[in-house]
Amino acid sequence: MDQISLFFRSNQFSNGLRLTWSILFPLLLGLLTNTISIATAVSIGALTVGLSDSPGNWNEKAKGLIGGAFLNTICALGMAFTIKWPTVGLVYLGTVSFLAALLSIFGNRSTMIGNSVLISVSLGLGFGLNNSELVPTFVAMLGGGLWYSFNSLLLWQVRPYATIEKLLGENYELMAEYMRTKARLFTNPNSKENERKLFGIQTQIEHKQEEIRNLLLTQRSALQGATPHGRSLILIMRFSIDIFEKASATHIKYSSLHEEFKNTLLPYNLEKLFYQLGGNLSILARSIQKREVVEQLFSLDRSFDEINHLFESLRDQDDRKTPISWFAEVKNILRNFKRIDRLTLEVAEFTDWKKMSDRSHTDGLRLPNFLTKPEQGNLSDNLTLSSGHFRHAIKIAMAMMLGYTSAFFFDLDRGYWIWLSIAVIMKPSFAITKQRMIARIVGTSLGIVIASIIMWVTDNPFLYLIVLIPLGIGTFGTLAKDYRLGMTLLTPFILLLIAISIPTNFEIAIARIIDTALGGIIAYIISFAILPEFEKNKIKLRIVESIRANSDYFREVAIGFTGIKSLNQNNYKLARKRAQLSNANLAMSFQTMLNDPKSNQVPSTDLYEFIATIRMIFSHTATLSANVERLSKKYQYSELELFIDSICNTLEHLALHIQGKSHILEDEDINRFLTTIDNETEKLEKIREKELQLGIKESENIKKLSDIVIINNQFRRIGENVNCLKQYTYNLQRI
Repeated sequence: MDQISLFFRSNQFSNGLRLTWSILFPLLLGLLTNTISIATAVSIGALTVGLSDSPGNWNEKAKGLIGGAFLNTICALGMAFTIKWPTVGLVYLGTVSFLAALLSIFGNRSTMIGNSVLISVSLGLGFGLNNSELVPTFVAMLGGGLWYSFNSLLLWQVRPYATIEKLLGENYELMAEYMRTKARLFTNPNSKENERKLFGIQTQIEHKQEEIRNLLLTQRSALQGATPHGRSLILIMRFSIDIFEKASATHIKYSSLHEEFKNTLLPYNLEKLFYQLGGNLSILARSIQKREVVEQLFSLDRSFDEINHLFESLRDQDDRKTPISWFAEVKNILRNFKRIDRLTLEVAEFTDWKKMSDRSHTDGLRLPNFLTKPEQGNLSDNLTLSSGHFRHAIKIAMAMMLGYTSAFFFDLDRGYWIWLSIAVIMKPSFAITKQRMIARIVGTSLGIVIASIIMWVTDNPFLYLIVLIPLGIGTFGTLAKDYRLGMTLLTPFILLLIAISIPTNFEIAIARIIDTALGGIIAYIISFAILPEFEKNKIKLRIVESIRANSDYFREVAIGFTGIKSLNQNNYKLARKRAQLSNANLAMSFQTMLNDPKSNQVPSTDLYEFIATIRMIFSHTATLSANVERLSKKYQYSELELFIDSICNTLEHLALHIQGKSHILEDEDINRFLTTIDNETEKLEKIREKELQLGIKESENIKKLSDIVIINNQFRRIGENVNCLKQYTYNLQRI
């Protein structure tokens, strides 16, 4: 029920509702006015343009939608005209497919427009009509594209921040799930399933935050702080990144903690409190998506009091065997929980954006610098086989032409469904193409069964229209997140949409399964045999980017503890952003690679451990960053400069080794530079133990020990993990 409720509040639901309305309203008018053939063309125009819609500012959306409406119509008209001469149609389809795929050079919006062009020429609109009938049909298709554009742009004008609010809510819900999942580590530290789930959620959050950041920082009104609403959303976004960093910072050796306190209630209380913190984030998520003011979050004061009381009673036991350093560690966890709670309460205030008129949303940060520029190229640089865009364009053109030829060779009725399958299945990556082929065949088969049952029960077009409403919302709301489910719903949606204007029976439905399977097989073969794009070829670059980004993040934070210079908020947050994004890209690339043939994979166990270790380094750096402003003014160690240089130097040589440009440094233990902090920690532990033996419960040494332990442990664990990376890098030499 929670997942269903979340879907209805999600950005996918609102997009699905808008596209479904834009498609079905013309059909309703067509049925009422007996102009169903023209109405179908209008709906197809709305469908193809709607599939290319993507978030952005008003100017970007307007250019993309209106330009796409004209481009889809012109290309589809050309296909309907040239198919009368099979050879000419073959050349035309290959040329249009190549150029449409090549649009990916210019960024995500252009890629989606190119995909919609491929779908437009594959839907068979106007096939078999004479020339005099083509013009009104494709004028109607253009009208449908402009009709959808009007709906999308009107909604943007009424609620320019609607998409961002939906995404922000999804981001906070993901963070809530992350914290609830991570909370289980306190009582079940060895669960591999829990680790994998945490791994996936963390990657989703990092990509979601990047998407929100780019959307919000391209909204001029928000970036300039021109409206209170825009300022509140920027603050909600910024605080979400800080909260996630604090949640990531709550990372220790959970198995050791559990072993030390296994006979107490402390692990269970820590789990409960972290879970409750996640619950408050869920409340924020719902309020942000509904644009409601958070009146009150659940107070966690009682939970904090209970756990503090338990903590002190365990620490002060006369027969205690747990080292005092572990209590210092737990104290820092509780302190971090408190920070998360405080930040969450502050975000709740931002939901009342009408009170934000005097609130600064930048705090001196140069926000435009946080905008990730899309990787765009120019046409001339990509007209070479070294370009992935060019290779994909060649493959898609060959696959579409082979599908076209197969339809004629086997004399298939409406064989253009083969092209349609190729258009939606084939992607630059072989692994993704393979996934989509299986999902489409399975989804189409299940969808055929659903459509056949509906058509067996009734042939009333008005009832079809009613059934199309939930099918459409479900299709366009799930297609991007769950392709197989989306295809299961899209197939009956398309078949019933066609059945409203053209009689359709079970035999035709079965033929669509054959067409889909043939299209999937062609896409698979071409993707595997012609200029294959395996994820293994990208992994090396992703690893290097992740190593260097985490090294930069570590240096920006750690340098504050040397006394050389204080933390620069702008540089530190930019470094954090790059580290998060590079980690997410590496994890995503790893998951994609697992669907490639085994012969084209990096050893997955070693790579998984490598990625997990990189994330551990990030988490320990995040713990340092959560405390650097508070602690670096009191505790400064000049010897850390050597430690930092050694860490960063080792990481750079690992990156160079992955690129085949250097050997891994055979250095002594990096942690040898932490002698001063080690000695100070050991001295304080002994002093504090004596104080407790004498019954001294309150002492200046309590806080000092807690502070020193957090600094020492994080630096030491970063050193240990960097040493671990060396071994994993040795094992990845076959990249």
